[in-house]
Amino acid sequence: MRQTLFIFGLIFLVSCKKDTSPISASGLYVENTPVAGRSQLNFISNNLVVKSETGSSYKDTFSFSISSGKILLTPTWTTQYSGQQFDFEKIDDKTIKIENLYPSIPEAPKSYMTFKK
Repeated sequence: MRQTLFIFGLIFLVSCKKDTSPISASGLYVENTPVAGRSQLNFISNNLVVKSETGSSYKDTFSFSISSGKILLTPTWTTQYSGQQFDFEKIDDKTIKIENLYPSIPEAPKSYMTFKK
C-alpha cells in the first residue's frame, strides 16, 4: 500500500508541469477602455509594436519584451531614452490589459487600458 501511494504521488508530481510558454501578442489591438478607439497597438513581429492614434498620421514604433506580468517598451527611433516598463496582462487571445500608456500625475493611482483585437 505504501509503495502504491509513493508511486501515485510520484506520477502526480511528474504530471504537474508548470506552463513556461512565453506570453506573446500579435496583430492589431484597438483600445476598448478607458477611451474606446482612441489608440491602437499593432504587434507586427516578435519584438516590434507600433502605437498609433485615431485621426493622427504619427506612429511610434517600439521594441518590446514581455515577462512576469510586465511589458518593456523601448523606442526604436532614438537611443536617447531607455525603455519603460508597464504592467501587462493577456486576458485571452483577443484581449490585453496594459498600464496606462499616457502620462498621468505620479500621485494618482495606477490606471489601465484594455485593448481588443
